[in-house]
Amino acid sequence: MDRNRADETDAAETDEIESPTTSRRRLLQTTAATAIGGAGLAGASGSASASGITGCDDWLDAPAEYPEIDLTSSNPTATNVDDLGDDPVVVFVHGWLGRETSTDQAYTLERAFEEAEYDGRVVAASWASDTLNYWQAEGTTETAGRRLASWLATDRIDLEEATVRLVGHSLGGRLCLEALAVLGDDATVDSVALVGAAAADDSVCTDGEFAYGIETGADAVFNYHSENDDSVCYGYEIQSLSSGLGCGGADCSGGWITDDSGTTPDNYTDVDVTDTVGDHCAYIKPEVGCVPQMVGDFESQ
Repeated sequence: MDRNRADETDAAETDEIESPTTSRRRLLQTTAATAIGGAGLAGASGSASASGITGCDDWLDAPAEYPEIDLTSSNPTATNVDDLGDDPVVVFVHGWLGRETSTDQAYTLERAFEEAEYDGRVVAASWASDTLNYWQAEGTTETAGRRLASWLATDRIDLEEATVRLVGHSLGGRLCLEALAVLGDDATVDSVALVGAAAADDSVCTDGEFAYGIETGADAVFNYHSENDDSVCYGYEIQSLSSGLGCGGADCSGGWITDDSGTTPDNYTDVDVTDTVGDHCAYIKPEVGCVPQMVGDFESQ
């Protein structure tokens, strides 16, 4: 992780005067620091793993030859993507510990799209997420994001002619944000849907690490967040000492060190789906997820 946990804890202990409008992020950072101090990193990691994507065992079974992009090597390859037709292409990026079920998750999303009467073709993007070390997986998203951007910009999909959208779940959302920074002005995707994104809630603000990529790499970025998402609202916060983007949306009010992180880019939109999404793995499922809302946002562009 890039954050200095010791410095953050010291800052919390020496801050004698607290603003009456303490942000939710600051409160949760204190709670998370206390949890790690009391339970230890191993205990926090175990808790997050138990409530994370490994708890999802009811994805639909994808056909044997489902289209997939392999981002696990320095030279990304793709299978079964030669004939995607003229429909919009949706690249689905799974989260932590989700590589083995990557195509099943993508197929589940495809069925949800069909239910919502959206004709996009879904392609799974697989990356090296299957390590019990969460921070190692998080660090891998930067490399995998660069590989996804490279494949999109140079391979079989014409970003200028075709409608291309990204959907990133959990750490897959962070991977999509990493990809946008690489795409830049010369190659942009039509939209990005972040679902249960495992990224800091200030990372999309003006002073955050992903603001530039959002502004330049996509026409629109939608962040679907739910306060019922315990994996992000608790697991991510305990491990990262930061509120998760997939829990309460963006928070640009500042943290311990700064009072203000700016604003979110004009093409970024938070979408609260707490009323429809009951857990971390429900976002992309038929009937119980937020795909109808997602389709409505796509079609509003």
